[in-house]
Amino acid sequence: MTDPHVAVLMLGIFIITILLGFPICFTLMAMAVFFGYYAYFDAERMNSVFDNPIFDLFVNQTYSVISNDVLTAVPLFLFMGYIIERANILDRLFHSLHIAGHRIPGSMAVAALGTCALFATATGIVGAVVTLMGLLAFPAMLRARYDTSFSAGVICAGGCLGILIPPSIMLIVYAATTNVSIGRLYAGAMLPGFLLASLYMIYVVGRAALNPDLAPKPKAEDIVDTSFGQMALMLATSFFPLAFLIMSVLGAILFGLATPAEAASIGVIGGMVLAIAYRLAAISDGQITPDWPQLRQGRLDDLFYALGMGGAATLAVATIILLLRALVLQLSGLEAPDEPGFLIRPGLGLLMTALLAVAFAPRDHASGILERLQVRSKMTRQVMGFAGQGALIGLAAGIGYTIIFGVLGLGERFDDHEFNPYGLEIGTYVGLLGYLAWRVIDKERLQESVYLTARTSAMVCWLFVGSWTFASVFSYLGGHELIRDYVVALDLSPITFLIMAQLIIFFLGWPLEWSEIIIIFVPIFLPMLPIFGIDPLFFGILVALNLQTSFLTPPMAMAAYYLKGVAPPHVQLIDIFKGVMPFLSMVLLAMIILYTFPQLALWLPEVFYGR
Repeated sequence: MTDPHVAVLMLGIFIITILLGFPICFTLMAMAVFFGYYAYFDAERMNSVFDNPIFDLFVNQTYSVISNDVLTAVPLFLFMGYIIERANILDRLFHSLHIAGHRIPGSMAVAALGTCALFATATGIVGAVVTLMGLLAFPAMLRARYDTSFSAGVICAGGCLGILIPPSIMLIVYAATTNVSIGRLYAGAMLPGFLLASLYMIYVVGRAALNPDLAPKPKAEDIVDTSFGQMALMLATSFFPLAFLIMSVLGAILFGLATPAEAASIGVIGGMVLAIAYRLAAISDGQITPDWPQLRQGRLDDLFYALGMGGAATLAVATIILLLRALVLQLSGLEAPDEPGFLIRPGLGLLMTALLAVAFAPRDHASGILERLQVRSKMTRQVMGFAGQGALIGLAAGIGYTIIFGVLGLGERFDDHEFNPYGLEIGTYVGLLGYLAWRVIDKERLQESVYLTARTSAMVCWLFVGSWTFASVFSYLGGHELIRDYVVALDLSPITFLIMAQLIIFFLGWPLEWSEIIIIFVPIFLPMLPIFGIDPLFFGILVALNLQTSFLTPPMAMAAYYLKGVAPPHVQLIDIFKGVMPFLSMVLLAMIILYTFPQLALWLPEVFYGR
């Protein structure tokens, strides 16, 4: 048996073992080491059993994964998704979209698709989106007398959109596997992603219009009568914050303002701000009652409250001033000063905070504007008390910094540190925001987000370690050349090769997750793309579209099983399978449209990055 035949045997044994249910990443590593030991075995040069290059290769591949800059974005985007997932914004978002579009046929299904698309974009985690929407939107649709299969298909199809629409985790993994620019991939996936989401919505609206029994119009008593102002407020507090966060992250990547990892960091901060803001709103409305010690309403608590209100008001004023100054400089074309400062001069921020704290201090008899701005809710007053405590802690840290680096000048003596005259302000307001966030945020859900991020990131990284070692051994044995020569000998046309490759990926999607397909099997096709003149970016977008089907195609449709796990008992798996079939045809139609008009995937990358 020649080395290339051993490589094919290696691939066949791997496929059989994963079909038997063995853990994929450890199977990859074990088989890579076993067959690599055989491939690199040289009895004359070996001094011991462990004197084999396969062990050095395994260590080097592990280091390569750890030091890969592209993969740094994976845990950050995952953490952003898990934070947003646990921020309880889905209910508000779905409700707002449903009310806004209640005159559209199948309005609740359209709202569910819109919520899925936006939420899947933020998380990129199919199981999480389908499960949460299965708990939220699916029962609501059933109560509204929607057809069971129709509703199930909407939830499953919408939940898979995060595989394709940026910022997709799958595209980051594909970029790390193929060395294609993640920015180009994100730009290329934008139009196909919105095309698929639009096809879903067109199908839902058309089907509901032709057959109203599938999606009955809401009864008059079920329609919430809202004015334009109320509707705008609902959308402003549900849809636009999340959409703005996602567009900011994508814009930073597409316009070259930040690397994917830096943009993901912005997304993490924005996700935590959203989570804290929505929790604050829930606390203020009385929907959540945290187990904080009750306010004693003493003078110390009043002091903390006043400082918190003064600091928050100062931050708001300073932010407005900085934004207006940036706008004026932009419009006038003037250069920004080297040190724009905080509220013009050091110390003015603290002075303003102190004056506002005095003005906000509780009094027995008071009137005027500041009195009307006083917080009435006990929980909210306690939150502002936490802000005041944080401001004092931060001020103490700022004083310590000023004494060490400003008065004593130790920075110049040790590390040539340049003293920042705004140390007191920075300490005060960072402490205010930091301590406020720490006391308000749901620590249990934060802990869950960190755990899930670490678990998923570890899975992806170990898959990379195993697959890259496996691929190195497979290539060393001549497996890639054997498969390439075989495919070339078939004398296929580019369209036939694409169809064959997509069919293989389609069938692999039954037993495997997208991560295993991208990391293990897609690299087998990559050396053949130049032969057939296929752009790796275009191939990647087609694969991302194709992988939608792997979550929707019976009998291994994982999205259907996710939904079945949270659906009411009377919903049968066959009902879910029936519901997803029309959406499968939409995916196939999108793939045909994309192949017919490849500029849908190639135009935006050319606009942003050139040819």
